[in-house]
Amino acid sequence: MHRLSLLVATATAVGVASVPADARACSLVGPQPHIVDPALQASDQTPPALPAPLPARIKRGDPPQQSGCGSQVSSCDDLGIIYVSAHATDDMTPPEKIGYRLSLESGMLPLGLTLPLDAIEPGEPSDQLLLYWSDGADQPPFAFTIRIVAVDLAGNESPPQLMLIADEQAGHAACTVARGRHARPSLAGIAALAVLLATRRRRRPG
Repeated sequence: MHRLSLLVATATAVGVASVPADARACSLVGPQPHIVDPALQASDQTPPALPAPLPARIKRGDPPQQSGCGSQVSSCDDLGIIYVSAHATDDMTPPEKIGYRLSLESGMLPLGLTLPLDAIEPGEPSDQLLLYWSDGADQPPFAFTIRIVAVDLAGNESPPQLMLIADEQAGHAACTVARGRHARPSLAGIAALAVLLATRRRRRPG
């Protein structure tokens, strides 16, 4: 009986360790506004150089967890995020202080996404601008083009660049209970195996 109790206790400990942690509160830092310094306008008239943007990286929000598919780990899981490259250079303004003005050129934004009204900065040490929105369970594909203008600290503006942002995905993949070869067994399965092993050990002839 002591061996059986030990096996069941071990199974319980392993099962508890495999339970997902409670959902964490979502904490996001909003876009960093770009502030023009009037003192630099007299000495800096050179606009920043804005190269052709790299393709945007798109992350769609995770669907609400269904019964039997585990718990949602973070309340940020449903956010859609678009990563826009920020690679402009300037003769006097450091890269992290160059602002970017984004405006819709054509197409339709995903439902819930709005572009910043004023120029924003990537902030140090990032070289990307983050656009995020609450992405629902129904996720239709989207495609739109934005106009990007780089602005230095003196207020000089680069010629615009156009960037197509398109997501071909529609909807979510079905949730599956199996989580791969390295998934931990369930608490009930571990406990049942422990009882079976202990019973066979007791029936083995002395």
